[in-house]
Amino acid sequence: MDRTETPAPYAMPDPAVLPADRSGWVIEPARAALLILNPQNHFLRVLRERSAPVSQLVAGIALLCESARAAGIPVLYTLASADGRAAGRGTAFGHPALLRDGDAREVAEEIRPQVGDSLLTAKRFSAFAGTRLRHRLAELGRDQPVITGVFARTQVLLTAADAAMQDMEPFVVADAVADRAPGQHRMAVDWIAATCGAVRSVTGVADVFGGPPAP
Repeated sequence: MDRTETPAPYAMPDPAVLPADRSGWVIEPARAALLILNPQNHFLRVLRERSAPVSQLVAGIALLCESARAAGIPVLYTLASADGRAAGRGTAFGHPALLRDGDAREVAEEIRPQVGDSLLTAKRFSAFAGTRLRHRLAELGRDQPVITGVFARTQVLLTAADAAMQDMEPFVVADAVADRAPGQHRMAVDWIAATCGAVRSVTGVADVFGGPPAP
């Protein structure tokens, strides 16, 4: 494909055909915390340029935020720093660095943090690397991070793997994460389901949280 050609848009995974669950885990609202990785306008713009399903991504995260807050489930955000350090050495692997523009730290309006949410500055691809995330989850008494956000094959995948190695039970919401190509998205979801976590859908998680029903 010509590098200047706009790729065809891809659809979010169908909840009916998610990878088989190997974990046997069940989300328990008293143990769960909603984790939103890098939901900044800059990253969403990068995804839009690659025709990723950004509207569905934002709508899914918004529903989960609403459901979690209504049920008293903590909501935590990791935000990349405006100087690009959050990518760590990731730019060498094709990860888009943050630009020094006005929306570098701005979160999409529909999913902006609210009073009571926890905010952490991302240091590496894993949200646990160089942050207080593990400590904050322990303070909250939560060991089931429910992971959403971008990018699926880096931040999402490595955060889930890191959580599993720390004896947590990570859940990844397949239609509330995204990447720059459908193959990257699919690879991340399949790998997580096969190795370190449980994969769920937005509607399934919202139902378990007990918040407002999906429209």
